[in-house]
Amino acid sequence: MGEEKSNLWKAGDIKPALEIKPLPEPPPLTLRGIAVWCGPAVILGTLSVGGFEAYHAGFMGAKLFAGIFWVYIVSSFFQLFLNNEIARWTMATGETILQGFTRLRPRYLWGWLTAIFAWLQTGWPAWITGAAAGAAALSGIGTWQSWSIVALALVWIIFAASKYVYRALELLMYGAFVIANVGLTIFTLLMTTPKAVADVAAGWVSFGLIPAGITVAAIGPFLLQPAGGFWNFWHTYWVRERGMGMAHYYGHVTGLTAKPEEIRRSGYMFDTSNPEELRKWSRWMKLNGITMVLFFIILGGIWFTFMASLAGYTARSVYGMELPSGWKIAVVISEIFGKVWGPIGFSLFGLVIIAALFDSQFSIYDGIARQFTDSFYVEHPKASEKKSYRFWYFIALTFLVAYGICAIPLGTPYFIWLIANWLGQAAQAYITILMLAINLKFLPKPIRPKWYHLLINIIWIVVLIGYFILWTVVEPPRLGI
Repeated sequence: MGEEKSNLWKAGDIKPALEIKPLPEPPPLTLRGIAVWCGPAVILGTLSVGGFEAYHAGFMGAKLFAGIFWVYIVSSFFQLFLNNEIARWTMATGETILQGFTRLRPRYLWGWLTAIFAWLQTGWPAWITGAAAGAAALSGIGTWQSWSIVALALVWIIFAASKYVYRALELLMYGAFVIANVGLTIFTLLMTTPKAVADVAAGWVSFGLIPAGITVAAIGPFLLQPAGGFWNFWHTYWVRERGMGMAHYYGHVTGLTAKPEEIRRSGYMFDTSNPEELRKWSRWMKLNGITMVLFFIILGGIWFTFMASLAGYTARSVYGMELPSGWKIAVVISEIFGKVWGPIGFSLFGLVIIAALFDSQFSIYDGIARQFTDSFYVEHPKASEKKSYRFWYFIALTFLVAYGICAIPLGTPYFIWLIANWLGQAAQAYITILMLAINLKFLPKPIRPKWYHLLINIIWIVVLIGYFILWTVVEPPRLGI
C-alpha cells in the first residue's frame, strides 16, 4: 500500500498523502439518475436566479438594452468550464478546493486569504435585503431593514434545526427554483407580445453588439453570470455533501438537533492506473456536466434571465412604463406587473421575486461559513481538534448572521449587490488561478484537466482582470444607487 501511494502521488508530490480507496460506482446516466443527483447543480442554479435577475436583468431589458445579453451566454459558457474544474478536485479527492488551496505554499496563506476574500465580496446582505424590500412593499408593514433582520435570523434557525444542513439547503433551493422559474415564465408570457419576444431573442444573439448609451458598470455584472465569483466556489461544498465521487467517504455537517459527524482533514484517491476506475471517473464527470448544463446554465441561468429581460423590455416597449429608481429596483418587476394586472399581479409576482432573492442568502452564508471552518479546521488541527467540524461551522455561521444584521444600514440593497459584483470580477479570476494550480500540481495525470480546459479558463481570467481594472478606473460603484 505504501509503494502504491508513492507511485500514485510522485508526480503531484502531494502532502499529506491521500488514502487510496475504490471510486464508488456512479449512478446510471438516466433521467432518474440525473434527478436524484442534481442537487448541487440545482443549488447553484437557484443562486443564478437571484440578484442579477431580480436587480439587473429586468432593469436592462426595460432600458431597451436587450442587445447586451449575448454577454450572458458567453459568460455562461466559461462558467461551465470553471465549475467543471471545481467539481474535478472534489470528486477526485473528496476534499473541497479550499482544502486543496491549503496544500499550496506558503502554508496558512491561501486558505485564510480565500475565506476572508469570500466574506468581503459576498458577506454583505445584498440578496436577503432585496427580498426584505419586496416583503415590505407587498405587506405595507415595516421597513426593508426590519424585514432583513428577521430573514437573516431565519438562516441560522433553519440550519440549526435541520438534521443535515445540506439537505435543508437542498430542499429550500428546490422549492425556490421551481417557484421562481415557473412563476416568472407564466407572468411574463401573460403580459408580453410576439414582437417583444422576437426583439429580445434577437438581442440575446447579437454577439459583439454594445448598445449605445450603456455604461461600464451596467455591463460588468454580465461577466459573472449565471453565478460568478465565490458563488462558483461553493459548488465544491455541495458536491462533497452530496457524496459525489470520492466525497462518498466523507461525513456531513449536521444541524444542532443531530449528532455531529466526523469530517476528515485530508481526502482520498482512487487508483488512476486501473481502466475500470477511470471508466467510473468518466461517468462521474459526465453526470456533473449534464446536471450543470441543465439546471445551472439552461434553466437557472439562460431561461430565467431571458424571461426577466423580456418582462422588463415588455413593460417599457409595450406599456410605456417608467421604472422606479434607487432601492426600489428590488421590486421593479413586481411594480410593473402591478400596473398591468393590478394588486393581485403585484402581490403574486412579488412572491416570485422574493423567492428568487431570499434563497440566495442561505447558500451564501452556508458557503462562507464552510470556508472559514475549513481554514481553521484544516490549517490548525491542534486548536480545532477538541470540537467537531459542526461546532466551528455554527460559530462561523453565527458570526456571519450577526455581521449581516450590522451591515444592513451600510447601503441600499442594489448598491451592496453592485459592490459584490465589482469585487466578483477579481474574486473569480483569483479562484480560477488557484484552482488550476492544484488540479495541475496534485492530481494524477490521467484525471488532470485537458489543454483546452486550461485555455478556456485562462482566457476568462484575462477578461475578468481586465474588466475589473476598467470598471475600477472608469466607473466604480458609488453610494446612492
